[in-house]
Amino acid sequence: MSRKDKTWIFILLMMVIFQYREIIFYKNIFFIRDLTYLFHPWKTAVRESLLNGKMPLWNPYSYCGMPLMANFQTAVFYPFSIFFYILGFILGLKLFIITHTFLAALFLFLYLRSKKISIIAAVTGGILFAFGGYLITKIEFLSILGTAIWLPLILILFSGTRSVFICAVAIAISLFAGYPPVLFFIMIFLFAEALVQNKFKKFVVILFFSILISAVQILPSIELVLNSVRKSGLIETDASVWSTHFSDWLSLISPIFLKEEVSALFTGEKYFWLRSFWIGFIAFSVAMASFFFKRKIIAGKKTILYLFLIFFSLFFSLGKLTPFYDFIYTYIPGFNLIRSPSHILYIPFFIFIILTVEGLNKIKKIAIVMSILITSELMFYIHKLHPTIPHSFYSERGLVADFLMKDKTYFRFFSTPKTTVSKKIAVPDYGDIGWYVLRDRLPNMVSMTYRIFDAGGLGEPLEINEHAELIYKIQNKKDVDDAADLLTLMNIKYILSDYPLNSKNWQLAHKSHLFIYKNKKFQERSYVINKIGKICDAKIISYLPEKIKMETKNSGTLILSDTFYPGWQAYINGHKADIKKVDGFFRSLKLEDANNYKVLFLYNPILFVSGLLISLLSVCIISTCDIYSFTRFQ
Repeated sequence: MSRKDKTWIFILLMMVIFQYREIIFYKNIFFIRDLTYLFHPWKTAVRESLLNGKMPLWNPYSYCGMPLMANFQTAVFYPFSIFFYILGFILGLKLFIITHTFLAALFLFLYLRSKKISIIAAVTGGILFAFGGYLITKIEFLSILGTAIWLPLILILFSGTRSVFICAVAIAISLFAGYPPVLFFIMIFLFAEALVQNKFKKFVVILFFSILISAVQILPSIELVLNSVRKSGLIETDASVWSTHFSDWLSLISPIFLKEEVSALFTGEKYFWLRSFWIGFIAFSVAMASFFFKRKIIAGKKTILYLFLIFFSLFFSLGKLTPFYDFIYTYIPGFNLIRSPSHILYIPFFIFIILTVEGLNKIKKIAIVMSILITSELMFYIHKLHPTIPHSFYSERGLVADFLMKDKTYFRFFSTPKTTVSKKIAVPDYGDIGWYVLRDRLPNMVSMTYRIFDAGGLGEPLEINEHAELIYKIQNKKDVDDAADLLTLMNIKYILSDYPLNSKNWQLAHKSHLFIYKNKKFQERSYVINKIGKICDAKIISYLPEKIKMETKNSGTLILSDTFYPGWQAYINGHKADIKKVDGFFRSLKLEDANNYKVLFLYNPILFVSGLLISLLSVCIISTCDIYSFTRFQ
């Protein structure tokens, strides 16, 4: 690497620092939508488990309990998640976003330089990748950002002659980042490169090694998918949500073509992320000119494949607007698991950047002028792109959370269906206070950060199937009294509501920006039903995410109103016992022939253990063998 290369890499770093100066030099932080709803709770829970010396396998606070690590988006094994584990969420988030934006620019710069592209063109390509519409609008979705940046590095390693194992590691890291659909698109692009370079055998070997290396994530995640609402793929209406329209294709050029998105409850972004893929008018013009004139990087077979990928991506992104989508959804494996077809525009976004760079590389005399114009246009678009809020936003406790935390019993709360999707608080009409109030409504997974147990929730992409069915039954009841028996089964003590309830089973316990009602027939989380059908006590001695201790003197059927899920084991007085599913969703044990029972529930998923062994053995074997001698495919 030349001195000029190093200088321009430093300039790229300075551009990243300038873009994120508000969170670097001030006590402000990003917060919109999934950063607050999902990633802050996930990262907080994972960090807490690791600091306690425990693997974060189970989340007891959401959906009556569900796997944590098995969810791809928690990114437990992603190397850069260490920022959160060591520094906490605020500093970790800052460093994560800055690092990934810089790496996106760096990886593409290095890829282009490896193709003998001029420095100015390569730098411009790095800027377009890092600050173009796709990545710059995804900083609230850490899993997407973490996955998407690795494509240029994977291409570098794939093109190398002695890099099979390292390329497999890079793909595994991209998978660990947590967003399989984007990795799926990366592999589509890599497959096209393999066809162009006649390296299909190398592609297969790399893919095989990457699967072995990432088995520790893949196996538990497959188990979760098979027990979730996605076990048979998404239904077509859910899979095609957020499809593009023909007019949205213009968003590949500029965000000025984007329509204002008003349907999301927790918004505030400048451009809606699912419609944002732009590279700018000037860059797009250069890309089109480079395509129709003499080419160097793309020629022959590669040109055809690029055209195919662009048109395939554009038409697939339209979803139900074309019968083309129906065929792909039905007959090509993997596509029925992708929610939001617009994600696939990541592929043409990347190709248009390559075309732009090709054009700049041909007009060397005015390349720097065009580069300045392209960069200036991008900087105009991303000025004040992401709203920020003081650090205290993530640590402040609102009135609702404060009330629920004062109750030290084991209970769950539930938000009424209308409250869950309510737009009563239309932010940012209320200013910053609106964001605090929204967070205090405990949407999605927010309750995890307070260790409050939520029986419902919204936004979890891999909700356990039986839980979804139970929630569906509740939502179809005519009122809270009609749903009282089901709610009581779920250990729900409090209901949160936007509006007053006229109920005989629920009494008002607190009123602030929400009404909080208490269940008059509240049922403890654990209890025993004896032989005559009487409900008897079963005391919870210790309740940890993966380990629950209980005691009772009562014989009969022990009920624990936590999710029944593979991997949970039970011991009664030191002897292993079979856990049975009860009421379609919860756990039960038979207690017989003793005067006193000590019960232990342990979460010890065999697929996690198996995956961990496969990953460790694979890394050890592959790295100690003469990897280059038997994987050097040209």
